[in-house]
Order: sequence, then structure tokens, then C-alpha cells
Amino acid sequence: MADPPYLWPASVLRPLQIVANPVFFSRSGGTTLGGIKRTTRTDRGHWSIAYRGVPLFIGARRRAWNAIRTYLAGSAGLIAVPVWSFDTTPWPAGSTQGYTSVTPDTDAPFGEGSVYTGPVVEVEMADAAAIGDTTVTLRLVSGTTSLVGVRFSYQHALYETGAVSDITGDEWTLDVFPAIRAAIPADAVLDLALPTCLCRLADDNAMDVVMSRGGHDRVDVAFVEAVDYWNDQAE
Repeated sequence: MADPPYLWPASVLRPLQIVANPVFFSRSGGTTLGGIKRTTRTDRGHWSIAYRGVPLFIGARRRAWNAIRTYLAGSAGLIAVPVWSFDTTPWPAGSTQGYTSVTPDTDAPFGEGSVYTGPVVEVEMADAAAIGDTTVTLRLVSGTTSLVGVRFSYQHALYETGAVSDITGDEWTLDVFPAIRAAIPADAVLDLALPTCLCRLADDNAMDVVMSRGGHDRVDVAFVEAVDYWNDQAE
């Protein structure tokens, strides 16, 4: 990725709920005379992500929201959207954040007040993955006991593992959604604690907001994975 996109300021505009779901493409030729409906997968699919209940209680948060909106300028802009994964990753006992510490960051573009450091779960690519692969082999380094059904990202491409087909020592071979967007080299370190997804706004007006007199507003915003970006990079 030649020009890394801005990262959504996770500690400033942290939503109450994150909706991160795969959008599959299946097609059917209709129902046969015997009542059977045959469905065929025609595409591996993409991510649909929504933030619900983003707090805009103070001026700094509203300014951060406005800065992101201006930067994106509608659905044409790109932004890396964090997808917190403490709901699926089996963290070690006593860990809920997935990272060991928080340090100040005064130079972040959207008023980010902190960054997360020191992941307590470490996972690497055991074998290189090529564009279009639908299975991966991961190496479990430390911090967890299972790699089934977890999310991870590499260079802002978001993935979710499925069923495991082989476990050899600390290496797990699993199905993955979606198909690999960009090549991942062997031994690459993956982000399981705070994976990100390269996205565009779902539409040009996705960041429209209102301001109530009390100022205690929570807003929603919807994103779609920037599949076109990955397709362009693969050409």
C-alpha cells in the first residue's frame, strides 16, 4: 500500500456497537419443478461495517468527526476502520483490551488521544498467501489457544477465519473470508487485537449529523470495504 490511509481515531470516536458482517454473493436459477432451489456462490464477498452510537458529547469529538468528513469528501475517500475483536479472540486470562498499554499520541491527524501498543496475542503467517487464496496457514506464537473464527488484518485488509483443516504443531490451516486481497509474505505479523478494514463510506451522506440543544448526541455511520481499491492494486 503506497499511501497508507488515515486510521479512524479509535480512542476519540469509539462506538457503542460495531457491526462487521460479510456480504456474500450467491445466485440462484430459481426453483425446479420438484421444488429444489440450487444456489451457487459467484463471489467470495466483501465486508459491511457500521459504527452505532458514536459519542459526540464534547467539542473535540465533533471536531474530529468533522475533520474525517472533510477528509473523506463522501464515498470516494478511503479510511482504515478498526474492528475491535475482543468478542472473538480468546485472550489470555486478565486481558480484555488485547494490548498491554496505551501511550499518548499528540500528532494524530484527527485528534487521536492515544494509541495501543504491545499486543498480548501474537500470530504470524506460516506460509505466504497469494491474492485470491481462500485458505491460510497461520502460526500461533503466543497468547491464545485457538485460531478458529477469529478476525485479523494485514495492511488494512480484514479477514475472518473459518473451519480448520489441519493443525501441525503451532501451525493452523484454515478457511478465510474474504479471498486474500493482497499478497501476505511468510512470517508477516498479523493484527488480531485491533484489526482494521480499508473502507469507503456507504454513501456520500453517511456522516451527516444533527446537533441537539443538549449536545449529548450519538450517531451512526456505515462503511463498505473498498474492494475496488484491492482490485486496482492487483492489476
